[in-house]
Amino acid sequence: MLDLLQAAATLKMLPRSGWLFAGITNPESVADHSWATALLSLHLVTCINSDPVANGLTMPIDGGRAAQIAIVHDLAESVITDLPKRATALLGKAEKHRAEEKALAVLAQSVPGLDLLSLWRVYSEQSTPEGRLVSDADKLEMIHQALIYERSGNRNLGEFWLGYQWFYRVSEEMFAALVKSRQSGDETSAVT
Repeated sequence: MLDLLQAAATLKMLPRSGWLFAGITNPESVADHSWATALLSLHLVTCINSDPVANGLTMPIDGGRAAQIAIVHDLAESVITDLPKRATALLGKAEKHRAEEKALAVLAQSVPGLDLLSLWRVYSEQSTPEGRLVSDADKLEMIHQALIYERSGNRNLGEFWLGYQWFYRVSEEMFAALVKSRQSGDETSAVT
């Protein structure tokens, strides 16, 4: 358990590298992002579960499972660090994926009763409704953070707003609300 707590402590101190490259001084940590992703996942679960069929599902999403996935989705970064897009582009997504899987396998050995690797695989492969929901939440949380940084006067964050595909309609709607809030400068519309 101490190894897992050390990994968590590392994530609390590890800044998100994409923000550093964008010129953000004192950016959020990986743990900050993971916590907010878990919280947003719970909100998305509530929205989607209000009408699972309208969201293309035959049954409600398991909110507890989604929260577990969100909490561990970036845990491998405690070993390999938060690789920026430019590093991933050079290494290749497959190589980054292999490194993350190895890191999670090592961490999973320290807590045999908790299947960290399985939770991470569901996220990375987007193989279940919960994994797809966390994927959406991960991106939405990052975009919201970009909005916060822009409102604090930071620039050069356009790349964080581009190229998304959403698994759920509510995610697409939240993204549209964030874009609208960005364009209008409205502080409140991004939080609905």
